Amino acid sequence: MHEWPLLLFTVTIPAAVGSVLFLWLIHGKITKSSGDSLTVLKLPLLVTVVVSFIGLIASFFHLGSPENAFNVLRGFGRSWMSNEIVFTGAFIALVCLTTGLLFVQKKVNPILLLITGLVGLADIYCMASAYAVTRVNGWDHLNTYVVFYGTAFSLGPVLGASMMLRTIKEEQMKKIVKWAFLIGIFGVAIQIIGAAMFASYTPEIQLITGESAAAKLEPYSGMIGFRWAIEMLGLGVMGYLSLSSKPKVSFTLVYAALLVFVAAEGMSRYVFYVLGA
Repeated sequence: MHEWPLLLFTVTIPAAVGSVLFLWLIHGKITKSSGDSLTVLKLPLLVTVVVSFIGLIASFFHLGSPENAFNVLRGFGRSWMSNEIVFTGAFIALVCLTTGLLFVQKKVNPILLLITGLVGLADIYCMASAYAVTRVNGWDHLNTYVVFYGTAFSLGPVLGASMMLRTIKEEQMKKIVKWAFLIGIFGVAIQIIGAAMFASYTPEIQLITGESAAAKLEPYSGMIGFRWAIEMLGLGVMGYLSLSSKPKVSFTLVYAALLVFVAAEGMSRYVFYVLGA
């Protein structure tokens, strides 16, 4: 499997999008009680910017050089890859603008934060469409969209929540973790549904090589099972922290859950690219 830059790109950008949407969802609840958007949101937004740029740099490694990206831009409106590059650039620019204004105005602009998240969702759609329209029939399925959006709604909220725990009041921590857990349930659930639909479809899929997708994925069944096991473990940890009667939230467990989700989504994307290898 040689698509490591794409793997990194298609995990980091959806994660950043999910983080932005999560921050938009909960920022009002947090700032109403603390009244300090700068303190609460500066680290999550800065980390989101960094994660976004990691994805952008990874995309350049795939394209070969930044110049190739500009050449691809000429196909905007006609090519899903070109659309993806434009929307990725717009999303990253908006994340940077939102973060910069936070430091200048000492408060977050909720409308701009929402617009950034919506542009990110459009970017994910373009990202998934770039694969769904290819001749690799293993990607020509609704599950392709579910895979990318699932990353946004499972990994993104945990990323956003983990970066703000040290800057909010103790009584708010459990609420933040609970919101991340609930959205994470949705993110994992849609991936399970997509995987179930895909599993019934794979015997009929013939790749360019003539090998069925089911046969192609068979050697990776252990990885697929392990991925689901650790993703459920990460979700379980977030559920335990949000529903536990203990007043304090363990930072260590939240960060551990974040790492578990990163590993699980990374393995999911690895298996995804195996289909096109």
